[in-house]
Amino acid sequence: MTGFHWSRNQRLSLVGRYTLLSVGVVVCALLALSFFYQRFSNELIDRLTGERLSAQVAATSNKLSAFLDARIYQLVTLSNHPALPAFIEAPNSPQAEEALTLLRVEADSPDLYGVLFFDWYDNLDRLVAGQAASGPPYWSKNGWDISGLPRVEHEGIEFIGPKLPENGNSGWILMRAHIRDTGLGQNTSVALHVRLASLTELLASAGVSGVIDPLLRTPGGIVLDATGRPTEVTGELIEGPSILPGWNLVMSVRPGTILQPIDETRFWLTVTAAVIIVVILAIFFALSRSLRRRVDTLVQGAHSIASGDLYYRLPEGRRRDEISTVAKAFNTMAWQLKDLIDRTVRAEKLAVLGQFATGVAHEVRNPLATMKTTVQALVRKEPDGERKTLLDDMGHQIDRLSRVVNDLLAYGRPGEACPQETEIRDLFRQSSRVLTPVAEEAQVRFYTSGDSRLTIFVDPDQVLQILLNIGINAIQACQPGGTVSLRAERHHDQVEIRVTDDGSGIPKEHLLDVVQPFFTMKSKGTGLGLTISQQLVESNNGSINIESAPQEGTTITLKFPATKSETSKEETSKNAPPDQDSDR
Repeated sequence: MTGFHWSRNQRLSLVGRYTLLSVGVVVCALLALSFFYQRFSNELIDRLTGERLSAQVAATSNKLSAFLDARIYQLVTLSNHPALPAFIEAPNSPQAEEALTLLRVEADSPDLYGVLFFDWYDNLDRLVAGQAASGPPYWSKNGWDISGLPRVEHEGIEFIGPKLPENGNSGWILMRAHIRDTGLGQNTSVALHVRLASLTELLASAGVSGVIDPLLRTPGGIVLDATGRPTEVTGELIEGPSILPGWNLVMSVRPGTILQPIDETRFWLTVTAAVIIVVILAIFFALSRSLRRRVDTLVQGAHSIASGDLYYRLPEGRRRDEISTVAKAFNTMAWQLKDLIDRTVRAEKLAVLGQFATGVAHEVRNPLATMKTTVQALVRKEPDGERKTLLDDMGHQIDRLSRVVNDLLAYGRPGEACPQETEIRDLFRQSSRVLTPVAEEAQVRFYTSGDSRLTIFVDPDQVLQILLNIGINAIQACQPGGTVSLRAERHHDQVEIRVTDDGSGIPKEHLLDVVQPFFTMKSKGTGLGLTISQQLVESNNGSINIESAPQEGTTITLKFPATKSETSKEETSKNAPPDQDSDR
């Protein structure tokens, strides 16, 4: 019964429903999170590749165009300078010196390696090196060749290149224009040797690191990065405006880079949700097993009660949860049910025995009276002493049978209680008058104690009969030298009367039997004393409790309702000194 078996009924159990509900909530939350994530990532990509990207492309294109326009203006100024033909035809003339000074100033620009002059056949004729000049053709003309480079023309300017970085040499492009014709017939052109990196460096500030990389596509189809070096495109290319014929600005967009942390976050959220689901299932599985065991205990208790085991009680444990509350309520119900059944059985038993006892008593009482009268007459007329003794013994036995008959009548037809305000002092005084001689004869000490000013609302005659029945039993249970006491105390709205002896006691297995009719542990007696006493206690709205242990004595506690006037005297009674113990 306590094992856990995953069955069809359990899948539909309350714990199973809560488990499915919890898992469903987590799964729905995860789906909602995935939906909003997808929507957010799409909006993010749209923003990156939308308005912001367009603005970045336009700004970068303007920067590149401005750089080229500045170089074009610089080249046009040089090609149209009036002293430049003299620099070519008459190097030693004053105009040539003036032109050389101008060329050196222009060549010292950080964006130029130098200024080059070419003849009609594209052969390098002369050059003016700038501060950034390095490699060919400044140190050596070996390896210098422009014949295989792409060429485009824009606004009357010829763009040659680019020449890509290689063998430790930097990349460059040439911007070439013919020198103004002065009528001398020279066919010489001047070119600006431009750093390729000066152009591509303008791309660096336009991108978003790891997401958007601005690139420059050259006439040969080669794509350059911000350092002026060829690069492989790994993202989606978005075409930008053309800055020169064959030269285009392009954007390499990699939204996955910026979405990677979000994807990782979603992945870990999914893993976390899966772990939470597993934990929830494990917790509910453990709770289900525990709940199943505890519910099985409740079911077992219900079956035990249903089968007639009214003494079965559920373990309440130390937990303060719903199952413990149900267990406590179950035990309370079991106690009340047992008490109700016991009362019902006892009432039926008493009714049957009462009818039987009353019938027997009526049938026996009249013959006993006749026998008693006859024996008394014979005793008066009998001269023989021995026969007279026998007749006296017969009379005593008839008296004993009469008392048994009276007990049967008292048991079968208990009188209705007539409660009234009764002082404990009067009850103890009358009890002492009867019990003291009996105790002295048995060599037992008898005394009363407690607050004798207490009053109870009972039938005084019936309570006196109760005290006498219990007191006589207590005296008979004591050995010579024993002690029997009556003590009265107030507890809230009730008065307790305890009859205590230090006699032989009652075995534990007989504590519930001593109030049963005709049960007795004495060699003499009818077994009706305590039964009648319990009847009388209940008829006076009281209760009786028996505590005993073998060889330790017995304490019988009687509880009766205190009078209303006694309630107002409670505080006074607490402050007043109790009566001293007294032997009666």
